[in-house]
Amino acid sequence: MDSEKNNEQNLLEMLTSEDPVLKTEALYNLTFEEVDNSTVEMITKLICADDKAIRNAASNFLIQNNNPTIPALVIDYISSEDISVRNLSGEILLRKGSESLSTICGRLPNITNDDDIKFLVDILGLIGDQCPEDLIIDILTKNQNENVIVACIEALGNIYSEKAVEKIIPFYEKSEFLKPVVVEAAGKIRTLKSLKFITEKFKSDDDLLKFTMIESLGEIGDEETFYFLLSQIENLNGALIWPLLEALYKLKIKYDLEVPFDEKIKKCVLETITNSEPRYQIVAAHLVTVFDDPEILVACLSIYGMDAELNEILHEKFMQNVNRILSKINTVIENDNKYLPSILDLLQNIIETDYTAIAKLNDLEKRRLTGALSDTLTNPDEVVRITSAELLFKIDTETALLFLDTMISDENFWNRIRLLDMFTDLDNSVVIDALDKLANDPEEMVSEKAKEIALRKHYLPN
Repeated sequence: MDSEKNNEQNLLEMLTSEDPVLKTEALYNLTFEEVDNSTVEMITKLICADDKAIRNAASNFLIQNNNPTIPALVIDYISSEDISVRNLSGEILLRKGSESLSTICGRLPNITNDDDIKFLVDILGLIGDQCPEDLIIDILTKNQNENVIVACIEALGNIYSEKAVEKIIPFYEKSEFLKPVVVEAAGKIRTLKSLKFITEKFKSDDDLLKFTMIESLGEIGDEETFYFLLSQIENLNGALIWPLLEALYKLKIKYDLEVPFDEKIKKCVLETITNSEPRYQIVAAHLVTVFDDPEILVACLSIYGMDAELNEILHEKFMQNVNRILSKINTVIENDNKYLPSILDLLQNIIETDYTAIAKLNDLEKRRLTGALSDTLTNPDEVVRITSAELLFKIDTETALLFLDTMISDENFWNRIRLLDMFTDLDNSVVIDALDKLANDPEEMVSEKAKEIALRKHYLPN
């Protein structure tokens, strides 16, 4: 017991030390200890320390320690003029979670500064507990500050307060600024009243607002919403198509519905695959059911390699449509986009999985494919160059041999070594000439391997 007391005393002495290193060490050592209230109060003051390490150690203590007085001590600092102290106090209250609720709810009715009210309401919303919904609704109905109103509406949405929907909706008409806030909050709360409200307001001309509405309808909609959104396809364009497809896909999954892949949907899918971001492109890829359309094929191939999840979806579809993919993949290779290595890997995988697919290409399709690959033999990417060389030999050896001079001139010596591996089973005068040149390669590893292969072929290089 004496040793424990001595140890605690030493830590307290370190805590009052002028040495910031000792003080920081003491704070971390005390984090999970039972500490008296006066010590906690002393530590709380350290979130104002000039030394960043001390501030961080103090905040770590206040977040991790179980002393029940911490929220009440920290809350005073939300009014600090120092924004870093203010934010630190807010982070501590937030991280304490439900332990902070009684302190915040007890203090809010007595605060007159709107900035502080907004700050604490934001924290209540982020904590996510429904306990303070009555208090937040009361503030919403009485406070006139727009920033506080926004904070209240957002917080009520974040805590999914169903009783707040009737209080939130009237604010839609009070300000253009509040409209998207109201829509988003109503969408989060997910009641029939929310759904009816958003559907009725959908005729708004504000595209930004429609974007939020569509996202909300995808979350809270029913089967009727699904068909309502389908009916809106002709009225929407550009970036609004992206969340529309996402909403349709979510409702399709939820209610086991079918999205008709007609010309309107095809146009939306192409727009989304071509111009949106991975989140929406993944949805569009899920909705593609018809792979006999050249535009759809090329569009999907053009984004293959962009995102791992998207690759997984598309790869499965590609492997189900190998012959169609092979007839169009040259178009994407010729465009030389930044995902070319992934496209070449896909082609490798197709050939390894079903080599007979190459034989099913007609002469024109095969020439287009080998022509596209030969053009990449001088690509700046060394992986692209050697992969294309390998593919050429697998698809059409005679065509590959036409470009042997380009291949053996590759500046990457590892590529030249890999090229030599491809010569092992080839007997051709062009290969013999190439071996002769590589036997005199300035890179010793290349020249030795070339000589070794030449001897195995019973040919003595010059």
